[in-house]
Amino acid sequence: MTLIDCVTGYILGEYGHLIANEPGYSPTEQFQVLHSKSQFCIAATRSLLLSTYIKWVNVFPELKPQLVNIFERYRHVLDAELQQRACEFYALACRSDDDEVLQNVCEEMPPFPPRVSTLMSRLNRKLGDTEDKRTWIHGGKELNLERQLTKAHVTKSKDVPQNSLATASATSDMDDAMNSLAGLDLSATSHTPGSEAVPRLTIGPGIDKWLNKLTYSAEGVLYEDVQIQVGVKSRFQGHLGQLAIYFGNKVSVPLTSFTSTVHISEPDALSATFAKIPSNVLAPRTQSQQILHVECKKVFTSFPVLTVSFLAGAHQSISVRLPITITKFFEGVKFGQADFFERWKLIGGPPRESQVVFPISLDNTGHIDLARNRQVIAGNHLAILEDIDPNPSNLVAAGVLHTSVDGKVGCLLRLEPNREAKVCLFLLRA
Repeated sequence: MTLIDCVTGYILGEYGHLIANEPGYSPTEQFQVLHSKSQFCIAATRSLLLSTYIKWVNVFPELKPQLVNIFERYRHVLDAELQQRACEFYALACRSDDDEVLQNVCEEMPPFPPRVSTLMSRLNRKLGDTEDKRTWIHGGKELNLERQLTKAHVTKSKDVPQNSLATASATSDMDDAMNSLAGLDLSATSHTPGSEAVPRLTIGPGIDKWLNKLTYSAEGVLYEDVQIQVGVKSRFQGHLGQLAIYFGNKVSVPLTSFTSTVHISEPDALSATFAKIPSNVLAPRTQSQQILHVECKKVFTSFPVLTVSFLAGAHQSISVRLPITITKFFEGVKFGQADFFERWKLIGGPPRESQVVFPISLDNTGHIDLARNRQVIAGNHLAILEDIDPNPSNLVAAGVLHTSVDGKVGCLLRLEPNREAKVCLFLLRA
């Protein structure tokens, strides 16, 4: 057992995702370098390397098949410690019901708490920092989006008409105001979109999975580490939208010089403006909120990027994609079989048709997960049309895209999963 092998395994398991974009440090290259040494290590070192591999399953999905194969082999070794770890990690890596279990188990180790002066400690106690509270709270007065969006709407915005979403909040239920794909870029005040280079995205456990869920749901966690949590609630009506972005300070010291900005690479097609400039200090164990007004002018293809920077002992910055996609500005429409096929033939094929084939996973019973397929399509603001396709596994949907410049665009969708081949054909005509 060498100290250098243990240290290397620990550091790459905890922080390998932070260097994965650097030349020569891709996930595959990290794995090859580390695993090539494992056969020369004693059992105790191999046990630590298995812990590194389960963390990589969480942050490097492309390595999962190789890592699961390693866990499978180690399940049959004679060493009890290695065998137990391998069995537990194999079961964890093969779970298909809930990725959040893997994310929670493999969460990054917290840093040592920063030293705080006696004066600051007394000040924190005086301000009431006496209990540990979660920053992202579902429900309750803190996250009452209906009330907060209505209140924020009173603040005048040059990009969004004042009455644009007030009517929507009065006429639609919150359960209907959901689901977008977006990119994140954080900074203190809004700036002219497209005036600077795209911020470098932060890589970390769970970021892609959180974003993916927010593409078809209205609220959830967008980013989280040991210091800060960022949550989102959204609603869209026509070509306009609002995002309530919540920033939670998870530590017992204030985050100072706190700024957030949104970068948009296609400013002619999409605009995003914060309702007001927030405070640049985020107090300990507290949560702040910013309202982002969004307008779809034309079809866009890239995520906006939210960048947040602050001081917490040292300067730190994160950049993540916001869950704002073109489908957020869709409105589902319903019609019958004859009308659907008439429109489908009228639109025709390329260039008004796009199709892609992608792999799918089956549910725990080995069948197509129809409920999830319906959830994702409905979450992308398309109306599912019943009794259109005779195959019960296929889904047909329709919607209208709202833009402020190009007007409305009708879209028809067909989803055809193949259970035997474990692939799905996606067809869209517009």
